[in-house]
Amino acid sequence: MFTLIPAFRYGWQQMQKHIWAFLAFTLLLTASDIWGGLQLKAANIGEIMMMENVLELIPAQVMVWMGLLSLGIIVVNFFIVTLVLSFLRGIAPVTYLKTKIKHFPAYLGLMFLKYLAIAIGLTAFIVPGLFFLLALYFAEYLLIDKDMKIMASLKASWVLTKGFRAGIFFFEVNVFVITYLLSFPQSLWPDTVPTYAILALLNVMWLPVVWNAAGHIYEFVSREHQKTDAQ
Repeated sequence: MFTLIPAFRYGWQQMQKHIWAFLAFTLLLTASDIWGGLQLKAANIGEIMMMENVLELIPAQVMVWMGLLSLGIIVVNFFIVTLVLSFLRGIAPVTYLKTKIKHFPAYLGLMFLKYLAIAIGLTAFIVPGLFFLLALYFAEYLLIDKDMKIMASLKASWVLTKGFRAGIFFFEVNVFVITYLLSFPQSLWPDTVPTYAILALLNVMWLPVVWNAAGHIYEFVSREHQKTDAQ
């Protein structure tokens, strides 16, 4: 088991040291989140989700741009994970990316399989989906960091997370709660320019903390696993 304070402390330190490196990603994800939220409201998705035959009622164009937006977020995540790993390894981000960009196609395939497994699990009473989420949590890190193939990274993550899944779960719960609390401007002044400006500023400071904290946990779990193998 690991404690979360060192992970968040590391994330906070890395955010301060490399805030400009993460700035474009945080603003891009914030803009995507705001735009997506506005589009969902315009399409009355909240009301549709309360009805039967949800998939039949959602407009086709909404399904298309939701899919494209999700794909874009997955692509951005590749560069975020690569950036976090470059700082962990003490290698210049551009230099590290040049050696890892070759894994991008495999990364897309990996994320498809990972999210498919989680989605199937979530439809089966939710718990299996959460289990897959935790068990496969480090698959993309392993694929990029260790130059693994798709199936090898999934299997390695399954093994690597054993004994640490409860800690990863509580990390994600903490991230969810803090993120929810930081979204207070949305409930106070919904859909206003000042609200979006405040949310963007909060994301610029908070998201890099989360990304680097997850990287710290990956490094800690990897080291603990190596110690176990050495014994």
